[in-house]
Amino acid sequence: MHRASALFVAAGLLLVTLTACSSDPHANCDTALKSGSASDVVNVSGKFGEQPTVKFPTPVRTSTSQRTTVIEGTGPQVHTGQQVVVDFMIYNGTNGQLLQSTKYDPSAGSSLVVGKTIPGLDKGLQCATVGSRLAIAVSPKDGLGSSASSAGVSPTDTVVIVVDVNKAYLPAANGAPQPGRPGFPTVVIAPGGRPGVTVPTTAPPTSLEVAVNKQGDGKTVTKSDTVVIHYTGVLWKERTVFDSTWDTGTPATLQMSTGQTAAGTSLPAGLVEGLVGQKVGSQVTIIVPPSKAFGAQGSGPVPQNATLVYVVDILGIV
Repeated sequence: MHRASALFVAAGLLLVTLTACSSDPHANCDTALKSGSASDVVNVSGKFGEQPTVKFPTPVRTSTSQRTTVIEGTGPQVHTGQQVVVDFMIYNGTNGQLLQSTKYDPSAGSSLVVGKTIPGLDKGLQCATVGSRLAIAVSPKDGLGSSASSAGVSPTDTVVIVVDVNKAYLPAANGAPQPGRPGFPTVVIAPGGRPGVTVPTTAPPTSLEVAVNKQGDGKTVTKSDTVVIHYTGVLWKERTVFDSTWDTGTPATLQMSTGQTAAGTSLPAGLVEGLVGQKVGSQVTIIVPPSKAFGAQGSGPVPQNATLVYVVDILGIV
């Protein structure tokens, strides 16, 4: 799986990186785009997952972004905050020029987080179902703005995007709640899935300890997997958060064999060890002793010989 390609990352178009419950504030379909004359005029043929043939009369212009569903998928809806894997073709609606396309290779889809792209694409993906092919006409006000020229469009151009929604990872752990484990930090969940962590005043364990807060029923994580996770890291002694993917709203993609995320962050060996054998959809609390964390060296905001607490939501396996 790849991040979205460089042209539109630089331009600000594609930035990276289940059906949500009704209490999730992101699960709002009111902002999802409707079809209209600009999106309906985009003719798309070909099989889902294969590079389509796209034709439309130029110029395509619209003052409001629109979405037409070319192929209706049968998978779960996607919502703001979810990491999805897509293939896409992006055109200048004024002159029909192809600006960018993915390879339509099942092993090389582009990953993005809904809500972290441009407004028109975010709205176009909102409440779409996995397996869908969409034709989105992005209005200038929902487009690239001042970054448009570097992407080959004018700030007044409509952008046409044809996108296949190949896969969606969970926005948060959705497993069955489990009884709390005595002596462990207490975890409470805010709407949307972000955990709050209260560390006890007792001395921390001296060995790696793992508790399952929510028991998922998805695939089992192995040491050779690459997993998509949300996590919050807390210092036991200081009882303060030192790292959290929830701050940016972008999940981490972790290569278990190296302990490295796609963003280049090194996570402790104890966190990786605690994830092995857990299931997708689970939320786990992992207490990592200094010997399996950053030890006497520390790391950034983590002091020397610190015991760490990680609350990890396992969202999927790549």
